[in-house]
Amino acid sequence: MRAAAFAAAITTTIAAGALIAPAASAQGSSNDPAPAFYQPPAELPDGAGTFIKSEPFPLAGAIPPIPGAEHLSDGAGALSTDAQRIMYTSVGSRGQQIAVTGTYLQPRAPWTGPGDRPLVVVAPGTQGQGDHCAPSKTFQNLATVRTDPPGVGFGYEIIQAYALLDRGYAVAMTDYEGLGTPGLHSYVHREAQAHAVLDMARAASDVPGADVGPNPRTVFTGYSQGGGAVAAAAELHPQYAPDVNLVGTAAGSPPADLLATLEGAEGSAIAGVIGYALNSLVDAYPEVHPWLDEYLNDHGRQMLAVTADQCIGETAVQFFQQRTNAYTTDGISAGDIVRQNPQIEQYLDRQRIGNLAPSTPVRILSPANDDVVPGPQSQQLGRDWCAQGVAVDMVIDPMPPVAPGLVLNHAVPMISGLGGTVQYLADRIDGVPAPSNCGTY
Repeated sequence: MRAAAFAAAITTTIAAGALIAPAASAQGSSNDPAPAFYQPPAELPDGAGTFIKSEPFPLAGAIPPIPGAEHLSDGAGALSTDAQRIMYTSVGSRGQQIAVTGTYLQPRAPWTGPGDRPLVVVAPGTQGQGDHCAPSKTFQNLATVRTDPPGVGFGYEIIQAYALLDRGYAVAMTDYEGLGTPGLHSYVHREAQAHAVLDMARAASDVPGADVGPNPRTVFTGYSQGGGAVAAAAELHPQYAPDVNLVGTAAGSPPADLLATLEGAEGSAIAGVIGYALNSLVDAYPEVHPWLDEYLNDHGRQMLAVTADQCIGETAVQFFQQRTNAYTTDGISAGDIVRQNPQIEQYLDRQRIGNLAPSTPVRILSPANDDVVPGPQSQQLGRDWCAQGVAVDMVIDPMPPVAPGLVLNHAVPMISGLGGTVQYLADRIDGVPAPSNCGTY
């Protein structure tokens, strides 16, 4: 109940802030926290998932610790939480060793369940592609404001974090490659995002003060971009990080098929995320650049340059309900470009999720009328995994179409389905047999 009330307050704050963000960012002063923290050391330690450093910060909404009255925190639930920014090693979109940042959150109240405190690794939904969008920054003030150039990032994933903290779990949320740290954020890149999630799970035990133990029961959860990231992490887990004690994954509206998702975003309130995806594709595979560039007009090139340094709120305002045929020389869409160029299509196909099988149970939340990430492609992901013997709990959100293109049918199920997601994860942590409805949805 405490987490639900806090979530309602945060939702209202973010919704109101999104409407005034451009004016506030232009007039305010920068509150980008701890810029020096995000610079990796000159030489990274060996091994993926190696903890590098951390620093504490005050989590938005949490009560501060009271010296000498630590016992009072036991009754404060999720609001009594210690937060740290962390940095750890991972493998990026070009197979290179990188440093990734994130957030580690731990309730102050002792864990009273069996074994060590469980760990939930959260992959955030779309934040943007600029460094000021990193959740480890926005979790401090709910919004990170930048003045030159103007920009603002919102920490909406704090809603999910508090719901999990209310269960007493430790929560670790990755920033992904390039959010905060040097380099471009590898938006919806299957392997890079999966690595960031799995390596966060590896690094969490070494965070100073963490009480999850060396091999905690671990679950993954994420929605939208985050849903794709944890879905990819679940299927790469057996080969990339079998040492992680993963017991279940909840993937909400995962973009398993990028071509279908690009076409779903066309003309929507967040159409500009297509710029994030194309920027990421070119950064990961530089050879794609000349093939793509020949299709773009000057407006298209400018759109890619601008979105590379924006957060989702800024992108939504500037590119509201735009269509990509306005950015090409002959008026064709991004989807048509991919279909006309087998070389580009081949690289996009590398991001397809569902060709490998997770070894642990998965819940897929698929909004039937999702107006950004099409429901049929996330349902196909479930069928692909079921055919490989995976225990898949496919949940279809029945919300009817509401103002298609305004992203309500994509965003609302993230909140309305949160209770079911948390319960699914709790059951996996507690060892309850996993439900599987393969062939019945």
